[in-house]
Amino acid sequence: MDGKEDRDSRVLPRNSKRWRLFAFIFALASAALVALIVPLAVILPRPKYPKSFKSTVIVPLYIYPENGSSWDPLFDVITSRPSLNFTVILNPDSGPGSSSYPGDDFVPLIQKLNAYSNVQTIGYVRTGYGTRNITNVLDDVTTYSDWATIANATGLAVHGVFFDETVSEFSVSAAEYLTTINQAVKNATGLLSNKTVIHNPGTIPDTGLNVPDTDTTVIFEGPYQSYQEQAATLASLPLNRSDYSYIVHSLPTSMSKVNLRKFAYRLSELSEFLFLTDLSENYYESFGPDWRDFIGVMPT
Repeated sequence: MDGKEDRDSRVLPRNSKRWRLFAFIFALASAALVALIVPLAVILPRPKYPKSFKSTVIVPLYIYPENGSSWDPLFDVITSRPSLNFTVILNPDSGPGSSSYPGDDFVPLIQKLNAYSNVQTIGYVRTGYGTRNITNVLDDVTTYSDWATIANATGLAVHGVFFDETVSEFSVSAAEYLTTINQAVKNATGLLSNKTVIHNPGTIPDTGLNVPDTDTTVIFEGPYQSYQEQAATLASLPLNRSDYSYIVHSLPTSMSKVNLRKFAYRLSELSEFLFLTDLSENYYESFGPDWRDFIGVMPT
């Protein structure tokens, strides 16, 4: 028999036992290979997060726009997360300042913020827990409203007002004070869109201060440890999550990204507007090294 005949004689019939054995071994090997290349993340248990709700980052932007670059960390995250909304509180000089104009350093950056579809800008106004002369408060509202009419500076109009240091204990005069300043915002012709009104008592206000036209209230402004102590009380509040804002600073630097995400998701169940930072001081005057991490865990 020649070489060709020898080779042909070694070809296995497809119905032979040896063929079936080889096919079985091949199938086992293929299954083992698939098991090896399945991503480890699929094999191992995934972190279980609380249910999340679409959130808005509320940013107290009390940073002077020095050299035009000090706001860059904010622009970076606005651009990288276009599906995440940002409410940016502008504070040129403990409010709009004494001038009708926000200043040359502010103008181009405010215009840049207003050009983003996922940003609403809000003007800062101090109320001194109801002790500041209401005429001065109303003048600040008017100044922000007039930004829309400044010649040769289009794109400056803001979307509402953030009233800081609002009173938290009920009295008839306190309720009237808040109602009056709210109405001034809603009636301001130069403000954009919904003319958002935000109150910041920094704590849970008396129910009698849930006055008309308040869109959201900062019911917690404090360190992470204080939040932990008040968590049960905050979770029991009756209004919709869109009525509440949380500002939590001094988060533990040792908190893992998994636990940070869980924390953000848990807060998103209770509040639509969130601000988180591990900074324990100057947290409104700087972004901090972990700024992008906090933005990265915000649910959309």
